[in-house]
Amino acid sequence: MQTKLIPRRKVVHANRNFEDWISDAPDETFRKKLTIEGSIPPYLKGFLIRNGGAKWRNNDQTYTHIFDGLAKISMYDIQQHINNKATVHFQTKFVKSKWYHKVNQSKGIPASISVGPVINQFTKQKQSGAWQSIMAIIHILQFDNPCVNIWNFNTKPNTKNPLDQVTAITDAPPRAQISVKDLATISSSTNAPPTSQLQGYELFCTTHPEYSKIENGVTYNMGVELGLHGPKVILTQEANSLRSREVIARSDTIHGIPYNHSFGVNGKYATIVLQPLRANLNIAHILKEGYFSVMDHLDYTQIIVFDLETGKVALDRKIDEKIYFYHTISAAEEHSSHGLKVSIRLCAYKTPDIITGKHQFMKLDKCTGINGKKNRDCISQGGTICDIVCNLDDSSVDVQWKDKITQGFELPTTRYSRSWGKHALREKHPRYIYAYCAFANGSDDYDNWALYKFDTEEDCINSYYQRDSLYVSEPIFVPDPNGTTEDDGVILSQVYDGNRRETALLILNAKNMTVLATAWTGQRSPMDFHGTFISTR
Repeated sequence: MQTKLIPRRKVVHANRNFEDWISDAPDETFRKKLTIEGSIPPYLKGFLIRNGGAKWRNNDQTYTHIFDGLAKISMYDIQQHINNKATVHFQTKFVKSKWYHKVNQSKGIPASISVGPVINQFTKQKQSGAWQSIMAIIHILQFDNPCVNIWNFNTKPNTKNPLDQVTAITDAPPRAQISVKDLATISSSTNAPPTSQLQGYELFCTTHPEYSKIENGVTYNMGVELGLHGPKVILTQEANSLRSREVIARSDTIHGIPYNHSFGVNGKYATIVLQPLRANLNIAHILKEGYFSVMDHLDYTQIIVFDLETGKVALDRKIDEKIYFYHTISAAEEHSSHGLKVSIRLCAYKTPDIITGKHQFMKLDKCTGINGKKNRDCISQGGTICDIVCNLDDSSVDVQWKDKITQGFELPTTRYSRSWGKHALREKHPRYIYAYCAFANGSDDYDNWALYKFDTEEDCINSYYQRDSLYVSEPIFVPDPNGTTEDDGVILSQVYDGNRRETALLILNAKNMTVLATAWTGQRSPMDFHGTFISTR
């Protein structure tokens, strides 16, 4: 089905129990066999592993932002047996980090640098005062709650280095090693792994590393290094099995400490977009309002392109246009008569409201309770496709907003999102984008969620999946090994059914977004953010 999105209108939907999905889920589940409705394709075999917060409250105190929850991992183990009979086992467990134990052993929530303020859930009083500010600074060095994503650094497993663990990560260097067998926390760290060529303190890194598009077993990430001459953007390279990490590129000193959730890598270049937001270092102000809400605003966007082979800066430009974003969709490079061009495709915004605004995504104290529905309906309707094209020959930058598709979206993925080596797409952007969307199908109801497939060649919605009271998570594309087209494969998404009040694994045909199978867990998991599928086929 190919259709232009109709204008936004009043659409009546019976969406129920959305707030279940953004509430504490303290229970853990160990390897439970699920009932499957439908049929799972025989090539789908492996582990879908998801990460997100699942506990925000502790006694009288509560975090107020969804990004601050204690990390909890969910895993679906999909196996194929004789006669193409599939089984799915489910388990979920908290990351037992040092911060997890510290919170649970406290009377409330220890003062720290959090995305949103910590409040008393009854009096609504915020943490404040000189002592709390001092403790927040101290706790920076003790924080290790990696609640956003899952990364597999081991893309070349062998008998000496088996694939027995994955890494839970966030927008900072702390990470945790998680057992694939039982989701046990093997280890957690409060700082960056040992890194050669580091010339300062690695303050931030993105929660979306990128695999090399040329060689197997190499992961890149963008970070911010704070040294004697001020902050600089760095690019790290991490070899297979977590045994070698080094800084391979470094920018000149930049203004302030930027916030970056993702970046882009094509064949030979890494493209970094520094949106016009910088950290406000007033700790008392952060405690009162939250890290995102007090960010400083600049009047330009800065684009930096690193050459991955030489480590040199291939382009460093500031442009007047302000571009805000969480997620990169893809990156590409093109050799033509007009010069060498690299481009990064973003799910972007023209204002910072989604990140720093009064109705940013997602303030739990505002989006739950008596006025919760009213406030959720004020959240941004989602991002727009935006290409930033950099000509490395003449250092020009061209910004192209692809706004013919008017349905806003987030958490975009493509067939090639986590591809490496020969499986990667380098010369152009993928045709199809899969994403979740609130306010789906022209609805003015934020709680009306759906999974969409966008066709960027036809500039239209190709197909979508939507059910009232069904709240979807980030789509994960798993290719059909015998497929011949870009969209041959399946989409995996962990969903919450507000009518059944139950979480499930949803498997869709990636060609037309129709349901192939559903596996019900018999329990409730909160909104998760990111994850990965690891094939064992």
